[in-house]
Amino acid sequence: MKALRFAILGKSPLAVERLKAVEASETARIVRSFSAAQVARFSDSDWSGLLNRKQVDALILALPAEQAAEAARRALLAGVHVLSELPGGLTVEDIINLREAETKSRAILKFGCSLRYHGSVRAAEDLVRTQPYGELLTARAIYGHAGYPGPDAEKHGVLLGHGIHMLDLLHVFFGPFESVKAMCPDGRGGNANLFAMLKSGNGAIAQLHASATSWRQTFRLELGYERGYVWLDGHLPGLEDYGPEMLIHAQLIQDESGQDLPNPDETVTEFERVDFADQELSEFIEAVTGSASLHHGTSRHAFDAMNIAQRICAATETWA
Repeated sequence: MKALRFAILGKSPLAVERLKAVEASETARIVRSFSAAQVARFSDSDWSGLLNRKQVDALILALPAEQAAEAARRALLAGVHVLSELPGGLTVEDIINLREAETKSRAILKFGCSLRYHGSVRAAEDLVRTQPYGELLTARAIYGHAGYPGPDAEKHGVLLGHGIHMLDLLHVFFGPFESVKAMCPDGRGGNANLFAMLKSGNGAIAQLHASATSWRQTFRLELGYERGYVWLDGHLPGLEDYGPEMLIHAQLIQDESGQDLPNPDETVTEFERVDFADQELSEFIEAVTGSASLHHGTSRHAFDAMNIAQRICAATETWA
């Protein structure tokens, strides 16, 4: 098999990991790279030169949200495959347009839903699928960074620029949400914090806090089931200082009379490394070559995350 030829547009911490994965792969290589500033100055002829299928097979996009959707759309319509970071655009309409371009093209569109590849997430999925935890009832989710983690978060708000990754992860366990309520602070810090309550079709409720004023950087997803709980705490690597990455879970126990007892014995597993970029690249190449379909980061996953993010923003109130 010939190595898949990638061009990389833009730069981010996650894009650096993807670049390392390509460099380590025998079935992929980087042939061109451009900064976001260079892409912003592209003319139609520049795009035509870049999206030449005789020279480039796929793009890795780490562009600002306002540039990403147009770059992906152009690539797809030219038959060039795309791996784009979330959110991949600024609006639901951006994602809908990309899904239409994906349908018209034979090219593969994949979004970088990197949290789905973490060991703690995979283990949690296996756990709740195979163990008798019962129905999912609640979730408490916190994704907090010390300051804005990047220019997109500072410009467009911490939810779209950061918290959308947690929204995508919530969909792994909940499926689509039907109802939304949200609140953000007035005045200073209003763009840096957002609280949301999300309700799924079966009545399960999730609480989300996305923050850029979390001076103790926090990643935590607490899943509450009928017969126990599953917590994901910390993640590796990507943005610094979120470790360690742990999975904590416990099943309810009962006393002799059948009464549920509090504080059941917990099992704690710590994860020392994550190779999300290698897994992501492998899945992308398999989809491009037709040997397997995408399981993570599909355009539907991106639509679900962006749809609920936009609905949260529309529903956000301030104090009366």
